[in-house]
Amino acid sequence: MRDTTETCLDNVTIRAMGPADLKDILGIERLSFISPWTRGMFEDTICSPIARNLVLEKDNRIIGYIMLYSVEDEVHIMNIAIDPGHRRKGYGIYLVNYVIEDCSKDGGTEFFLEVREGNRAAQGLYRTLGFSVIGRRKGYYRETGEDAYVMHMSLKK
Repeated sequence: MRDTTETCLDNVTIRAMGPADLKDILGIERLSFISPWTRGMFEDTICSPIARNLVLEKDNRIIGYIMLYSVEDEVHIMNIAIDPGHRRKGYGIYLVNYVIEDCSKDGGTEFFLEVREGNRAAQGLYRTLGFSVIGRRKGYYRETGEDAYVMHMSLKK
């Protein structure tokens, strides 16, 4: 996996996430989700041998992150968020595209994620990237009872 990349977006880099990033990440997480992950959930995922965890920085400030599990040809996006002040500027698309390209170099061809039924903005972003709904998890989000759509994208022709 690549460690850092420069993009055509001004002063933007993607790099591996580390424990020192958690304060900034937790701030974005709390602003982004009704039921945010806890510090412990982030720490467990960072330590997982099958996890890939990346931060997106602009001008040396974390503005987003993505966390995923990768096993053989399957990649499961577990968590992704962009700071509310930087949304709708292409950063989410850039971050997911980066992961798709990077994981495909290691044999990843099948990409999965869950998204809240009511999160139309995220669903639209994922559809733009080629994901489609393949299922529904009833009551997936315990705090609200909301269903999750399971979305999938394959690189196989």
